[in-house]
Amino acid sequence: MIGWLVLLALTAHAQDERPLTYDEALRGAVDNNPSLATARLQRIQAQGSLLGSRGQFDPTYTLDGRWEQRRSQGFFQGFPFSSRSESWNVGNQLSGTAATGTTYSVNADLDRNYSEFVTDFGVGEQEQIQDAYTSNIGVSVTQQLLEGILYRYNLQNVTRAQQSLTTAELQERKAMQDALYAASEAYWSWVYTVELRRIADESVKVAAEALRVGKLQVDSGQLAPVEGTRLEAAMVQAEQQAIDAANNAEQAANALLVAIGESPDQPVRPATPPGDVPPTELDEGAVIEVAMAQNLDLAVARATLEQARLDEKMAKHALLPTLSATGAAGIAAQDTSTGAAVGGLLDSDNQPYVSLGGQLSVPLGNRSARGDRDRVQGLVSQRERELENLERTVSAQVEEQVRALQSARRSMELADVNVRLAEQTLSAEEALATAGRNIQKDVLEARTELDRSKAEAAKARTDYRLAQAQLLRLQGQLDQQVP
Repeated sequence: MIGWLVLLALTAHAQDERPLTYDEALRGAVDNNPSLATARLQRIQAQGSLLGSRGQFDPTYTLDGRWEQRRSQGFFQGFPFSSRSESWNVGNQLSGTAATGTTYSVNADLDRNYSEFVTDFGVGEQEQIQDAYTSNIGVSVTQQLLEGILYRYNLQNVTRAQQSLTTAELQERKAMQDALYAASEAYWSWVYTVELRRIADESVKVAAEALRVGKLQVDSGQLAPVEGTRLEAAMVQAEQQAIDAANNAEQAANALLVAIGESPDQPVRPATPPGDVPPTELDEGAVIEVAMAQNLDLAVARATLEQARLDEKMAKHALLPTLSATGAAGIAAQDTSTGAAVGGLLDSDNQPYVSLGGQLSVPLGNRSARGDRDRVQGLVSQRERELENLERTVSAQVEEQVRALQSARRSMELADVNVRLAEQTLSAEEALATAGRNIQKDVLEARTELDRSKAEAAKARTDYRLAQAQLLRLQGQLDQQVP
């Protein structure tokens, strides 16, 4: 009676379950996986860092102005004087740095200086006035000739930011593959536990019917009481196994719902069966070759090694001393009005100027640059070893998954044969028991063997799907569709 109540409860529960397909589960993992969401945010941050690194080459425009007024008194060769001055200045400058190691500036200035001097020489005050407008246009260029002359050296911050973005994009793709695989693993594990629950439920039904018939046979004297006891014990065991299977299936469902970002307090049932293992043979060499080319862990490791090698080249370049050459040229003009001062820049009597200069800076000992070079060289060796080890690991994992796929196919074939043989054996044992030529113990053992064969067949199919998902993840090809 208890067994039937358990079955009725499970049947009522199943009617309320929402069907959940494999691709729905994987879409949920992509939309809600926290690690994937973090990877997306890190990629956005890397994009911002790249934009910011390119800003170092943006030119800067500067506009400045100044106004000043002064009054003063004093003595000039013993004679008292007073003065008043007023000046203003407006300047424009465009400056910046190029990736060629060139610093430049272009400036245009206009200023006015007005001064009044009143001096008392004992014969009366004398007044002097100075009023001049000055304009100036100039260009200055500084070029690095040793450290800083390489284009890629000056672009190293941009290159690092670009590499960080590339790595962030690879990490996002890797996080997506990991999220998809976690959901795939949880889904097929859930499918397996649900199949075990179905097998256990069927066993309860069969055990309940066998117990009913057995009791009638015991009452009629056709069956020994001990056989009835065996049937009752088998019924109890079947009910316990059904309870355990139901609990395991519920736990697997909750684990899947959590993995795809859904509430675990909702009833669901799998809507995508694992299907049969296809009779295809994999070319192990070709499979490994694809994984070596597309594995995202390897892609991240290669990007990291590439950046370390670039840093090594930059560290060697930084050992050079600094040598810069600066050239400046411009013209100036002065007159009594603003227009005349500006127009005077084009007159033949303007005031041109040219200057050349250089600077050499040599760090004595240069321990900072040498230490950084040694550090980066060690880092390159470390990254090379890590990549080599990871390549061996991925190759071994791919081989393992290929073997797992081949084993799953063979296991399914053998399990299906075992199911057929177990069914035939059970039919024969039941016929012998009905004819009184066998005992219920043999029938019960045949039923147990049939249940075990069905479970192995289900496991072979879900094991194939799990191995297939893992292989696709290793190849960077796992998506939201059933392969």
